[in-house]
Formats: sequence, structure tokens, C-alpha cells
Amino acid sequence: MRISLFILLSILFGQDLPFQIGEKLIYNAKFNIIPSGTASLEVVGHDTINGIRTFHARFKASTNPTLDRLYKLRDRVDIWMDETDLFTHQLKKNIREGNYHKKTLTTIHYESSLAIINADTVTISGPVRDPYSLFFYLRSIPLEVGQLMEFTSFENKKFTPFQLAVTGKETINTQAGHFNCIVVKPFRRGEALLKNEGDMQIWFSDDKKRLPIQIQIKLKFGSMHMKLKEITNRKAG
Repeated sequence: MRISLFILLSILFGQDLPFQIGEKLIYNAKFNIIPSGTASLEVVGHDTINGIRTFHARFKASTNPTLDRLYKLRDRVDIWMDETDLFTHQLKKNIREGNYHKKTLTTIHYESSLAIINADTVTISGPVRDPYSLFFYLRSIPLEVGQLMEFTSFENKKFTPFQLAVTGKETINTQAGHFNCIVVKPFRRGEALLKNEGDMQIWFSDDKKRLPIQIQIKLKFGSMHMKLKEITNRKAG
């Protein structure tokens, strides 16, 4: 409740959210030490979903031409988040990873407590967040070392309760500059959050923008590493 109140007070007193329409974060991606491709996280614009004003954001990831020959990846995820509390209203995924290709559209109908995922229906009990909108939500709240928060993620018809710990501070050097960062680690009941026995850490810039500077996912056979390459901003049209 305290976190939601923070966002509400920020809006009432005219404080801006730390992101704006047109912001695009571009990342270099590596698997272990091997350059594997690029990824981006962009705030595309405003949209209306079920009569509610939303932010439209987009995540994209692709492998480079060399890795395409072994394992081609072309992922695109569009997210529509509530303008006030940044919870999910709609999630559209187009996933292509090797021979696997799947499209899903999730629309949340809060007035009827239902989520519709393609042709399936799931009952919900309140506001839900997907893993992608959670990045933006974490940027909108104060983060302090030692802080412990509880969340429930909703994706692919499943609810996943987990905790998130703010574990420390580090300085990260990137092509986009040098950033003092605060380190955030999601986990579930003291165990790794990811199904493949992996572990995750996220480095947010320790300033008012709280940019996700670096993301590291430790997997069973190595680690995936995304580091900020470039920040671009276009004016909202």
C-alpha cells in the first residue's frame, strides 16, 4: 500500500515519472563472453485499453547474424500499463526462439476480474503485473539497500509469487556512460526465480531515472548478460 501511495502522491504533486514517451534503451547481449545480439526497451506512446489510458512499452531482442545460424531469436513483447499504478492491462507476445514460435495476447478485464489469454480465461483477484511492466514499476518507486518487497507476477496464465531484495550498490561502466547503480535481486522463497535453475540480478541507476543499466541471468550452463549500450529519446508526436 505504501508504494502505491508514493506513486499517487507523485502524480498529485506534479512529479514526473522517471521515464517518458520516446525513451528507448538499447542493450548489447552476451552469452557467457560471446556477443550474441541486441535488445531494446522502449516507451512507445499512449493507448486506450478497455476505456483506460495506458502507457505502451515494447521489448525486442534478436540474435546477431552469426548466432542466427545456430539459434535464431526474434522476440517482441508489447506491454500496455496503467498510467497511474503501472499494472498490466494488455500483453502481446511474439516469440521466436530457434524452432519455437508462439504468439499470445493477454487482455485484463478488471471490471469482470478476468484475464483472457488467446482463447482461454483466468480469474484474477486484483491488479496484476507482468515481468516487463515490473521494470517500469520499479523505476517509479524509491529503492534503498536492505529493502525487501513482495510481488506476484502474472504471465502465461500463471501467477508467480516472489520477493525482491535490494542488495547493494555498484558502479557499472557501459558504452552509454558510467553509472552508480543499486542492485536488485528477485527470488522465490529463498530459491532461484527462474525455472531453469537460473538466478537474476538487475542494476538500476542510483538516480531519479532509475534506468535498468545491466541485467544478468545466471543459467545452468552459463550466463546471459545485457548491458546498456545507448539511450535515445524521441519527442512524442
